Amino acid sequence: MLLDKFAPATRGAILLVFGISIFGFSDNLTLLVSDQVSVGQFHFSRSLIAMFMVLGLGRVFGLSVIPKYWKPILIRTFFMVTSMLLYFGVMPMMPIAEAGAGLFTSPIFVLIFSTIPFKERIGWRRIVAVIIGSCGVLLVLQPGVDGFTFYQIMPMMAGACYALGSIITYRHLREESSLAILMSFIISIGLCGFLMTTMLTFYPVAPELVEQAPFLFKGWQSVDGLFWVWMFIIAALASAALSLMTRAYQLTQTSYAAIFEYAYLISVGLFSWIFWGIVPNHLSAIGIVLIIFAGVIIVL
Repeated sequence: MLLDKFAPATRGAILLVFGISIFGFSDNLTLLVSDQVSVGQFHFSRSLIAMFMVLGLGRVFGLSVIPKYWKPILIRTFFMVTSMLLYFGVMPMMPIAEAGAGLFTSPIFVLIFSTIPFKERIGWRRIVAVIIGSCGVLLVLQPGVDGFTFYQIMPMMAGACYALGSIITYRHLREESSLAILMSFIISIGLCGFLMTTMLTFYPVAPELVEQAPFLFKGWQSVDGLFWVWMFIIAALASAALSLMTRAYQLTQTSYAAIFEYAYLISVGLFSWIFWGIVPNHLSAIGIVLIIFAGVIIVL
């Protein structure tokens, strides 16, 4: 492969930037279907399609989709599924860049979890990069004078879970098939989506909650053919992105790789402007520059 001439850490960084940028594109497409279904039905529908795509990739490339290391796979899957349910659940209720900024507090949590529980030695450059990148995130997030609402906290909780899942990938799953890791995530989040939506259908929440956050609290909804067209595209993009990112975290030390995920904010902001005409204000633009600068520090 073309990337084989690079060191593992560099290959991981390249794969991560490509994967996370694809996610920035596909997450904008989520808004095309989020008014039709709940977050649970969205994940179930996407997983239903993505599962067959991953099976096909496994056959083509001769890679196993059955895990060898069940315990770390299950722990990782729990954190990753929780992260994505929290993140996607709040996405339609705030600008995507704002939700993404909350999610990408994950490098801060990576630094904390790597140094305290896992005793990983972190160089000063990574500490400076995370501080600069986090300042950029705050400028993009721009919490109001009333402080953080519960919905703003949700993506940051997602960031903490995402950080733990990423650390487990590097520390315990480097020898695991990347498609097996991906398949475990896809099946688990699809199953969670099915159970959540079924529960909300039989035991609906108060109407005011549904009105406030329909993507979180709706039950099963009928959909049209166009919905499945968009879901096929979203599932294909998500499968490609997750494959690249999973492999990246197998190759690269988490506290090093996490900083490159800030590329998501560049990608999601660009496609938000192209698709929806949402242009960042001056503070958000400064934040994006700081995020880029943080990445440059690590690269150098």
